[in-house]
Formats: sequence, structure tokens, C-alpha cells
Amino acid sequence: MSEEFAAFQVNNIPVVVNSSIHVVPENTRSLFYWLILVIAVLAVIGNVLAVISLVITNYRFQQKTCTISLAVADTFSVVVFAINNLETLSQPLITWNLGVFMCKFIPMAQVLGTTASSVALLVIALDRYQNVVSALGKRCKPKPLTCVLIAVALWIVCTVVSYPMFVYFQHEPVQVLYYGKYSTKPEFGDAYMCVAPDKDSLTVYYVTMAVLIFLPIVVIFLWFYYKIAALVWKHRKPLALRFNKYKKESETEDSSTTKTTDLSANANKNYKIAVKKVKNVRVERKIRTFKIIVVLMVTFLVCRLPYWCYYVIKLVSVLGGDAAWNVNFALIALNMFNSLLNPLLYTFLSQTIRAFKLVNDFMCKICCCCFSNAEFEEFEKYNPFQRENYKPQVVKEYPKDAKGTPNNNNNNCCAVQKF
Repeated sequence: MSEEFAAFQVNNIPVVVNSSIHVVPENTRSLFYWLILVIAVLAVIGNVLAVISLVITNYRFQQKTCTISLAVADTFSVVVFAINNLETLSQPLITWNLGVFMCKFIPMAQVLGTTASSVALLVIALDRYQNVVSALGKRCKPKPLTCVLIAVALWIVCTVVSYPMFVYFQHEPVQVLYYGKYSTKPEFGDAYMCVAPDKDSLTVYYVTMAVLIFLPIVVIFLWFYYKIAALVWKHRKPLALRFNKYKKESETEDSSTTKTTDLSANANKNYKIAVKKVKNVRVERKIRTFKIIVVLMVTFLVCRLPYWCYYVIKLVSVLGGDAAWNVNFALIALNMFNSLLNPLLYTFLSQTIRAFKLVNDFMCKICCCCFSNAEFEEFEKYNPFQRENYKPQVVKEYPKDAKGTPNNNNNNCCAVQKF
């Protein structure tokens, strides 16, 4: 798709020069083509497996509905982005070969998929925030029908919001003027382009979407997870640890007044060790939860925000050249990569953490084998070149009598230093 094209007209048909509508060089096109294709295939497989897993797993219906809606939105979004960009990257020029309906539907579908996925992420953050805040109180448990109706209503709202993109883009015939440095005479060829003739209206629409929808979603999403992370970090240690000082003082007083047997003392010691291990496990789990929340926030920002910002900048200003197209396709691939990560972070989180831990342990073993400093630490600990670390040992040798026994009464002895 192209938002604008500069051309002159022949028989009321715009004529564009081939050099003005080329995409990127051949090697770069192949790289982005396979990158987007691989991301799309893996994202579709991951989200389909996520939907199957959520259907057969016994989760809360509210949580299940939100996560299934996210998986469906990511699948829809990544398929639409893949169709649009793979069609563009499969040819040297920015021409459209998918027909009139797809020219209007794909721009709307891209906005619809991105908006629905972002709204689903926001609802999941809201659900988790309510679970953490109302952990000890009464939780909101809507009926299954209510959850489904809310999900359908959100999809309808996202569709209505993205409908203007269906109107802005038009399927226009053009004549391509093939004129190169080594061509003897120019040649014409018929083609179609998917363009937005009214770029000002498109710019106003997308800036409005970014300010009124995308920006509030990002702010509220970060606020929910910030509150969750702050609460988890605040209560990362059990409450009992706050009273350890008073507990130790009472145990000292009791030990001075009472006598316990060895068996009871050992049992009490083992009990304390077990309680300490349980507390350490709980602290580690809460710290891990805090890290996961930070990863969710960073992933959302890094993958989604650059594409939105760049698209707005591209509409407001004029960007051209190979560098602009390279940045465009790289940010599109990054945006699609978020749809690949969402099943791993929201559905298969335990399996993802386990796999990450295995990979991390394996890499640590390799690094330790290749770059181990155990020998240097031992060398520094027992350095034979530092004589001040070794004190000379003085051994007194007494002269022996005729029988070979040392004569301690003789004061004439010699001192020998041994190192």
C-alpha cells in the first residue's frame, strides 16, 4: 500500500516512474520477506496452540475469555500484516495484485487487529490488577455469558473505530514508466496501486487514533502493571520476618529459664530450617513475579510503540529512500514479533520460564568451561611468590648423646628455619 503517489496522467490514467515506486534492494527484500514469513508462521502456530490449551484447561472463565480474545486478535493481526507485506516484498515495485476488496479491507484489518490485541492486553492487565488488589476480599466473578458479551462488544467497538481505513484507501489503475540508465527507450506497463488519495484525512485519523486510543491504552496498561509490581515488591518478604527480632529475644529468654532435651532441640532446629526454606521459596517466587511483570511491560513498549510512532511520523512528514523502507519493514516485523511472544508470556508462561532456565543454565555451563577463572582464584589464594604470606617455622635441633637420644640439657643448640 502507498499513501500517495506523484505522477502525470495519460488518458486520465496516472503514470509513475518505476524508480519512484521501487521497494528496497533485492537482498534486503529477501531478508525481510523470510523474516516476516517465519514470524507469521510461528505466531499463528503459537496462538492456535494457545487457544486449544485454554479451551481444555480449567482456568477462570474471565481469564480464559481475555486470553482467547488476545490469541484470536494476534492471529488475525499477524495474518493480515503478513499478507500485505509479503505481497509487497514479493515484487520489485509497489503495485497491488490482490484486488479491490483486499485493498480496502487489509488497511482496516491491520488497525482492527492491532487495536483488538492492545485492548485485550489492557483487559488482562485489569483482571490481574483486580486479582492482586482483591486477593483477600471479594472478587468480581462475572458469568460466562457476560464475559462473552463483553468480548464481543469490544470487538465491535474496535471494528467501528477502524472502519474509516476501509474508506480512505482506493484501488487505482496506473501506468508504470520503465525508464533506466541502460534502457534505449521508455516502456509502459499497466498496473494497479492501493493508495490513499486524501493523505490529510488519513493523517488526522491516525493521529487521533494514536492520541485518543493507543496512548491511553499504553498509559493505563503500564499503570496497572506498575501498581502490581509495586505491591509485589513491597510484600516480597513474609510478614513474619518483621517480627524476627522480637521472636529471637523471646527465644533467648525462654532458653535461659527452661531446659530442653537434645531431641526436642534438634526437632526445633529442623523445623526452623524448613520454615526458612519455605520463606526463601516464597520470596524467590515474588521476585520472579516482579521480573515477569517488568518483562511484560518492556515487551509491550518495545514491540508496539515504535511502529505506531513511525507510522505517524511517516504520515506527518515525507520519508523516502531505501533507509526509510528498511526501517518500515523492520518495525513491522517487530510489531508482528509481539504476536509471537504473547502466547509464550500469557498462556505458556511456566513452560517459557522452564525453557529459558534450561537455556540459561546451558549457556552458563559453556561460558564457565571456556572462561573459568577457578585457576586464577586458586593462584591468588595460594600465591607462592608472596613470601609475606608464609611465616618461617623455627625448629630447634639438640645435639645427640652417644645413645642417639637428644640431649635437652645442652644449651648449645642451633635454630633452623624451614619454609
